Amino acid sequence: MKTLVLNSSFEFLGFCDWKEAICMAYTGKVYVEEEYDRIVSSPSVSMHVPAVVRLRHYVRVAYERITYVSYSKRNVHLRDNWTCQYCGEKKPADKLGIDHVIPESRGGLNTWTNTVSCCKGCNNFKDARLPNEAGMKLLRVPDRPKGFREIIQIKLGEIHELWEKYIWKM
Repeated sequence: MKTLVLNSSFEFLGFCDWKEAICMAYTGKVYVEEEYDRIVSSPSVSMHVPAVVRLRHYVRVAYERITYVSYSKRNVHLRDNWTCQYCGEKKPADKLGIDHVIPESRGGLNTWTNTVSCCKGCNNFKDARLPNEAGMKLLRVPDRPKGFREIIQIKLGEIHELWEKYIWKM
């Protein structure tokens, strides 16, 4: 269970483990904005697990740190929602690969803008051709993840309903 961490100005900062959030709440370092239904107890204290916490004091953070998502095969699959970008079928990880829109044999690179999730059948059919040469069309143009919602989905795989009102689009 993760806890969404906000700056004192309600700006998104990141996430922490629920145990760390309880420690910060208990020591008065944060305000608890939202709570999960789960209750944890010690011999002297019982409290709800924090879902969203807000720092009591403002912290300056480099904007790029928050909005950067590293390129990886897993992150490409998360960006594409585990869906083949040619046939549109959602597949498990072992049935998906990465396709280079511009094939590596033609100078294509491993970048956000040149790679998409692709099922093995479509990948074999496309081979070392461009999509238009193979008579295939991409469902969406590949791009670097933008906006907090997409970045959070890639970093965590999901967005909890209690976080919705605190996550804004860039």
